[in-house]
Amino acid sequence: MKRVVIIGAGGHGREIAGILRQQIEAGDRFTLLGFIDENPDLHKETRDGLQVLGGWEYFEGVDRNEVSVICGVGLPQILRRQILRAESLNLKFVNAISPLATVSPYAKLGCGVTMFPNTAANTNSFIGDYSILNVSSTVSHDSIVGRYSNINPGAHLAGNVTLGEGCYVGMGANVIQGKRIGDWTIVGAGAVVAQDLPANVTAVGVPAKIIKQKEKGWHE
Repeated sequence: MKRVVIIGAGGHGREIAGILRQQIEAGDRFTLLGFIDENPDLHKETRDGLQVLGGWEYFEGVDRNEVSVICGVGLPQILRRQILRAESLNLKFVNAISPLATVSPYAKLGCGVTMFPNTAANTNSFIGDYSILNVSSTVSHDSIVGRYSNINPGAHLAGNVTLGEGCYVGMGANVIQGKRIGDWTIVGAGAVVAQDLPANVTAVGVPAKIIKQKEKGWHE
């Protein structure tokens, strides 16, 4: 039986705890141990019925072959840093897939993926490692979501869309059929992406227009 620790005890991490509890109720065989968090003020607190076990030092005192993790952080750049730290400790990742999510038998999910209630990964879509599909977001046929990406509540990717690594698609945004969005690009809430977007930009509006260019590697 898997024993799972959530990295991050903030709101996003607590929501993931709720998804994992839904999975347990649906028959998945694992145990939730609690959270770890870098904020020492939270250590030993109880949040949503689960203890904050400490910080990263917690893993020094456990058999890492018997503990799996999932990252409870929503911002892609912070998510990436936490993932790399966990990988450096040889920790294994689980997926958090709500029983209320729809996953096509022809979709492919990476590791450490989170799918909230009422999300969909449709036929021949690919959801990359450590990506997040938040409440009521959808990924249509043949679309690709790069690792560390976060598709926020109510956002939708049409068919044949490609998101690069670390993309952040804001709440209620829509990406039109066949468009490509480069690595580490941010799409503002409510935007409509009707043209390809390059890497490392922020785009907002209807249709989405670039308002900010960031330096390559800004997320590191």
